[in-house]
Amino acid sequence: MDTAVSDIASAHSTGIPYVTGNFAPLMNEVTAFDLEVVGRIPESLNGRFLRMGPNPVDERDVAWLKSYHWFMGAGMAHGVRLRDGKAEWMRSRFVVDAHTAKVRRVEPIPGPGAGQRDTPVNTNLILVGGKLCAVAEAGGLPVELDYELESVRRTDFGGTLEAGFTGHTKRDPVTGEQHALTYEPFQPVRYVSIGPDGRATTKARIDLPHIPMIHDMAFTQAFIVVPDFPVTFQPERSHTGFPWLWDDRRPSRIGLLPRDGDVSRLQWFEVPRCFAFHFANAYDDGDLTIIDLPKHPSMFRTDQNGPDEGAPVLVRWTLDRTTGRLSETVLDDRGNDFPRINGRRGGLHYRYIYTAHWGERVAFGPAIKHDLQRGTNEVHDYGRGCMTTEPVFVRKPGALSEDEGWIMSSVYDPDRHRSDIVILDAQDFSGEPVARIRLPVRIPFTFHGGWAPDSGTTPPSV
Repeated sequence: MDTAVSDIASAHSTGIPYVTGNFAPLMNEVTAFDLEVVGRIPESLNGRFLRMGPNPVDERDVAWLKSYHWFMGAGMAHGVRLRDGKAEWMRSRFVVDAHTAKVRRVEPIPGPGAGQRDTPVNTNLILVGGKLCAVAEAGGLPVELDYELESVRRTDFGGTLEAGFTGHTKRDPVTGEQHALTYEPFQPVRYVSIGPDGRATTKARIDLPHIPMIHDMAFTQAFIVVPDFPVTFQPERSHTGFPWLWDDRRPSRIGLLPRDGDVSRLQWFEVPRCFAFHFANAYDDGDLTIIDLPKHPSMFRTDQNGPDEGAPVLVRWTLDRTTGRLSETVLDDRGNDFPRINGRRGGLHYRYIYTAHWGERVAFGPAIKHDLQRGTNEVHDYGRGCMTTEPVFVRKPGALSEDEGWIMSSVYDPDRHRSDIVILDAQDFSGEPVARIRLPVRIPFTFHGGWAPDSGTTPPSV
């Protein structure tokens, strides 16, 4: 179907907001040693704090800015290595894909997927079978990185991936497996499980009447949470390189798929019309399934170049599996997203969520600790105008309480035009930081990452 430009809801939106300020890419890779530390880094934090986000390599002319979408740039991996209370190094490295290799005139990396699944990888960094992998959704294969964040090869996990992968996996603390939902054009949605050995198993193929964007997922001990929101594959209506747009013809719904992958027992629930990138957690309570998530009013409806559709609200959805009904409770309406929890509570009853403020016009800000038991929210303000990205929880060795750990995040200071890695004590959330690691550059706003320990002294959060 031909669609006139005047009929496209956001035909005149532009990518300019997503390449300015701290959205702007770094022009070069970065290496720095012996970083300045204000305060004291806990000596048990031995490993790498990792971040991943888009860092486009193309020349930014008018035509490119019109078609640019924040989610489509080349990937850049950022890492800060901590050891024995010191910040030994920081590295920022491009993740090599076919286009980036050509533009930067570097050798392409080996591995499967050449010509089809070698698209940009810019969303997350995860450990798969002990190897660090850069990952993205919608069809591309992961890229394996070495310890210093150099791209090594494309990987399909030893030939066990049937198609592309995802930007999000969720690790089950009970079984040790990682759960994922994958999607891409002209393919069914796949529920994929990855074992501790790093091999993938497709447990279900879910045929839907359209191709929805599924950025994240959640799980309980009995179910896989399958989101089906009205952001669908519509290349004929897109003026950017990102073909997933708001679809007024589609409702919002959530499915509960049994973890054995039996699609015949997939139960759907109508939910308020909305979109969600992320899920904080989910768990079962008798005949009820509880799902906590930041809910956006819509997505890619008035802005095709980025996620500017209003501030998200943190909500709880309670699904009654006997009646098929859903109820909603607002947990925090001030605007927040990028939820993280203590990973040992994944898929289980839990108490705490940590989020980053997401306000109008994609404006980031402080971090927030949500106490679901008390119904309270505690804010950590990093300083005038400072903006955090995803707050990562790292459990302290031998911790007994759910919030006994540290919160690590990348914080941008617009006055200095630099970033810090800030470490908070999660039990003194609004108090002074434990440590602030001064970086010689800024880290552009990233999507995801986590903590990759060098040993078992602290658990991984990637």
